[in-house]
Amino acid sequence: MTDIFMEIERIDGSLRSLEARLDEAEGLARQLVRACGILITNIHRRQDGTKQELEAARAVAGSLIGMGEANENMKLHSLQEYAEAFIFYATMSEGRVPDSAETGVGDRAYLLGMMDAIGELKREVFESLSKNEVARARNYANAMQDMYDACAGIRYQEHVLPGFRRKQDVARVLVESCNAELLHFGRF
Repeated sequence: MTDIFMEIERIDGSLRSLEARLDEAEGLARQLVRACGILITNIHRRQDGTKQELEAARAVAGSLIGMGEANENMKLHSLQEYAEAFIFYATMSEGRVPDSAETGVGDRAYLLGMMDAIGELKREVFESLSKNEVARARNYANAMQDMYDACAGIRYQEHVLPGFRRKQDVARVLVESCNAELLHFGRF
């Protein structure tokens, strides 16, 4: 029979190691969310260096993806923030919506991030309209519409794609409000 004290000591050591890895993953997740928030703000502000900020966020995302023990919901939330920033950046800087493989975050985080990127693009539609840049506003609105339309048929239970239906509903309202504003703006 194994000495129970030695067995508990072994288990305790294993759990301490797991706790340390989870703490590290949580720190990376917070770092990624913070970096993506700053990146999105800087994209809106047309700041220099956003490409480098995106690459730095990509490195943090890669580290988080590589941590197998990290809480999957925590990882998903952080990676969807990165996907949002990546999609928003590519749409703004390259005029295209990147695919899931380009983001490197997996399909679920990609879909969730795409719905959030629609909100960032709405802000750009209104900013463009305020500057009387109607063609630019229409381009952003078209990208929003394409993202929403591409995902319109996606329907999964909450445990498969958490928060997606709510994000999808919000995205639909954002797309419709932009389209209404563009129609209204076009009349004057």
